[in-house]
Amino acid sequence: MLTALLDLVLPGACVGCGRPGEQPLCASCGRPDPAVVPGLGVPAAAGGSYDAALRQALLKYKERGRRDLAGLLGSYLAAALLRLDLPPGAVLVPVPSSVAARRERGGDHLRPVARAAGRRCGVAVLPALRLGRAVQDSAGLTLAERAANIDDALRARAPRYPRRSAVLVDDIVTTGATAREGVRALRAAGWTVCGAAMVAATPPATPSTTPAAPGTRRPGERTVLP
Repeated sequence: MLTALLDLVLPGACVGCGRPGEQPLCASCGRPDPAVVPGLGVPAAAGGSYDAALRQALLKYKERGRRDLAGLLGSYLAAALLRLDLPPGAVLVPVPSSVAARRERGGDHLRPVARAAGRRCGVAVLPALRLGRAVQDSAGLTLAERAANIDDALRARAPRYPRRSAVLVDDIVTTGATAREGVRALRAAGWTVCGAAMVAATPPATPSTTPAAPGTRRPGERTVLP
């Protein structure tokens, strides 16, 4: 509780190391480092790795009300967008938050980040996706549970102009299930999906140096897909 209050009262410090300063993330703690994200069915990139300072920034933005961090996170999303070859007239389509998440966080947290990135890249934001049914918070779910949780859950409204290009945007990509569902829903509504961009991507699990027997998994080991 005290940490959350200090975040709101004294935001003029680096969210990574706490060093006082005018920037929300100091040069020592990191800057956008975009990388390609494979396996989503469209060209995709993330602005950085979901660890260290970027992870802290996302958590404080989403869970502690630090809406002043939207611009910082938007710079990471913009860096991911710049890795993609976007056609003229493409729009950014954010993944929608659930009703419960919007209520808890005071709104859809991703839209301000998408707008900040759109301003940097000169791309409009269009919230064309919605949830067609209730979904769980994906934190703590297994790979199979994540896929089942989001399967056929998103709906998209049709583009005003046929085959208009859309870029799916999200905050974090872990297994890729949400991104793939978003791409599916947009295509089903008549959009041409030219790419996907995320603020951050979870780093892959680090394998042990000792090979495991085929078909086995060590205690605590989890598989992370892009």
